[in-house]
Amino acid sequence: MRRDRRSLLTGAGFAGVSLLGATAIGSAAATADGGERRVAGTVSHFGEPVEEATVSLEGNEDTTGEDGRFELRTDAGEALLEVEADGYRSWSSRIALGEDETVTVDVTLDRTWSDETGELQVYATEVGGGSTIPCHVTVYGDEEYYADAPNGAIPDYDNWQRGFRVSEGWWEVRVTDVAGYDDGYQEVYVEAGESELAWVELEEGDRTIPSTGRVAGRVVDQRDEAVSGATLRIGGEPISVAPDGAFEADLEHGRHPLVAEADGYRPRRGTVTVRFGRETELVVVLENDVK
Repeated sequence: MRRDRRSLLTGAGFAGVSLLGATAIGSAAATADGGERRVAGTVSHFGEPVEEATVSLEGNEDTTGEDGRFELRTDAGEALLEVEADGYRSWSSRIALGEDETVTVDVTLDRTWSDETGELQVYATEVGGGSTIPCHVTVYGDEEYYADAPNGAIPDYDNWQRGFRVSEGWWEVRVTDVAGYDDGYQEVYVEAGESELAWVELEEGDRTIPSTGRVAGRVVDQRDEAVSGATLRIGGEPISVAPDGAFEADLEHGRHPLVAEADGYRPRRGTVTVRFGRETELVVVLENDVK
């Protein structure tokens, strides 16, 4: 599944994370006839649509396309909505539906990796192909691996006899340190026992993809108002919170534990996922500490 590197790594839409839950559920006016209920929405990961996800609603199924959208119908007043996709954790939720109602459900999936392994090969060339170009390669999944590729390929059967041995799942490939070319990006799914090639096509230029990602957001109460005197720690490090509740920090790629606290509120603990070259928007909601 190809993605445009420039929009993927610079777009502002790869966000929408909240520690109160990553799934938005709402209602809309129905167009169904005869008391039929309908559930419609999207399946995404980090703001990107998830294609070929299987969405089921009490025995009825739909498969998402490139836009990640689905739509299902049922006669039941309450139904179990389930979502599955290769390389992602399964998701489910029970949905209440009124007569002649359409409920909108936008589902965010988290990636997962299996204990089985496959091989990830990497080639770096100019756009359209040609000779491979010397570079540095970093791959990101459930682990992070990196290597110099003096011949522009892993394996090259000179310095490297095989590709990266990685867990089955989605892997992101970042190619850097190529004089005269932008940094490159590719994303591939590696199946257990199989070899998958990440062909990274490099454009002329000097743009870089940073190894870190940014977390930006606000600490608010249940009325969406800034929490005075809130403190925030991500990955054990204190993060400055402005009087209006705003904060931002550059962090290493990966999952980081988060703790937010304030007098008169219950502490909020969770995790935040940071991806290199992108920004995660995070709303941390604190609840009143009722004693």
